[in-house]
Amino acid sequence: MGNEQHHLAGEDPKQGVREAAGDPPEPPQGIEKGGTGIETDKHRCDDATGTPRRDVDAAVRVGIDGKCLQPPRAGVARYLEGLLQGLSELGASGLDIEVLQPERPRRTLPWVLWDLQRATGRGFELFHFAFYYPPLRPRCPYTVAIHDVLVLEHPEWFPRAWANPIRRLLPRGARRAAAVIASGNAAAETIAARCGVARERIRVIPYGLDPARFAPPDTARVAESVARLGLRQPFLLQVGSLEPRRGIDLAVAATAALRSEGRQVDLVVVGEQRARVVALAAPPPWVRLIGRVDDADLPALYAGAAAVLAPSRGEGFDLPVLEALGSGAVVVASDIDVHLEHFAGAVETFRSGDARALATACRLVLDDAERVSALRAAGSCLAARFTWRECAQRHVELWREVAQR
Repeated sequence: MGNEQHHLAGEDPKQGVREAAGDPPEPPQGIEKGGTGIETDKHRCDDATGTPRRDVDAAVRVGIDGKCLQPPRAGVARYLEGLLQGLSELGASGLDIEVLQPERPRRTLPWVLWDLQRATGRGFELFHFAFYYPPLRPRCPYTVAIHDVLVLEHPEWFPRAWANPIRRLLPRGARRAAAVIASGNAAAETIAARCGVARERIRVIPYGLDPARFAPPDTARVAESVARLGLRQPFLLQVGSLEPRRGIDLAVAATAALRSEGRQVDLVVVGEQRARVVALAAPPPWVRLIGRVDDADLPALYAGAAAVLAPSRGEGFDLPVLEALGSGAVVVASDIDVHLEHFAGAVETFRSGDARALATACRLVLDDAERVSALRAAGSCLAARFTWRECAQRHVELWREVAQR
């Protein structure tokens, strides 16, 4: 997860700073004659612990910010979509969950600071903020998912980071939360250090994977998807929004080095451009920028690649790596902390920021069939350990704990 979460599309960063500093946000859209301007989707779920079913009246009422599920969707939407799927799998009763979304297009900052500020006062026992930060003064206890703090660690990676309201709202919201949710220990340690939050108040809950969606496809499905998208094999694949920190420059340089040896391998890049990438200003013809693709095509692209590249310089988790492993792909990943924490032993790693090291790692998987077979087997076993049901179960346990305080 990265800049797609931190960049609040269509917002004036200076306005964001004024609002975060305490000036009144703009009035909410669509709120007339007592209307809320908010759509809600109710879910019932059980904690699956064998606890006797509770009366609906006794259920813990939990609100969830669901704006990230609306377009343009990014990495946080994957997390929330998976969490809701897991909650649905757990069963019925025990929690009364309402997912709140704007009735019409709404910018993130006023949605959180105005609409959700009011929503937290409407009888919820707990509110969960899936997108980094809560309103300034929530009226009920809350948990917040902080997927990374890269905008605090490396502001140079983000355009106009000095004006990004998340730099103020994220630490403030983390310190006041009943609990902070992080996807791993590396992320939790960084959140504690950068936001001034006691480590024991941060709950580590890894993301999950939908095995029905991300499973090794058959060869016919791979061939069909590759042909329909106009690609040619062999190719290296990188998935994720295009921005400098994602290491696309390393992928281009490594592919160029491989081609200089006579290897006819293309580089296929899936994702929307979020920031200027110098290496893509005038890409060679063997770099195929195909933009966003349908989720249904991703497993075939992962499996059809000679290797999936994850050369990012910084991530909170890196879901595409997990999706690729679940789809039966071989992954070459930078040795950043989150990759080593979650995927060590199942991916070929290289020294972060080093294009030559990336090229060397690619040669290993292109030339060593035995190594590839071992990585595929390890990746399949590792991917099976990450489920959205387990992720949801641990959220439920935390919410119950907070509600009973």
